[in-house]
Amino acid sequence: MFFIGIFGIEEKAKVIRQIDVEICPFCTRKGSYTLFKVYNYLHFFFIPVLRWNTRYFIQTSCCSKVYLITNPQLAHDLEHGKDVPITLADVELFRNLQGMYQEGIDSDFCPNCGNRVLKNFLYCPYCGQKLE
Repeated sequence: MFFIGIFGIEEKAKVIRQIDVEICPFCTRKGSYTLFKVYNYLHFFFIPVLRWNTRYFIQTSCCSKVYLITNPQLAHDLEHGKDVPITLADVELFRNLQGMYQEGIDSDFCPNCGNRVLKNFLYCPYCGQKLE
């Protein structure tokens, strides 16, 4: 009898839902949030068997920031479709997507495609052109 076992461990990010907000508590502008669920899982024959390290994130459209939801009850309520208010006490800043390419950061432009890239890059991540 010959048996091939295909198994592995992977991380998955899943978009749960879009949340419209009147006023963002982080930047005080109108926008929306995208709720993400990120977890690790063990699969056997590509069937998920075990999940662990589940984390919930929100990404803001108005201020381009990603926040980790630290309140487990809030994360559960948002995942199940309840519209509950999100406060600064319930989240922790995970990543500022806008701050990576703002003024004051060492950045330059690719001579081939014109996209902004960091000065310490050797190659453009958009077109692959070698930077000088």
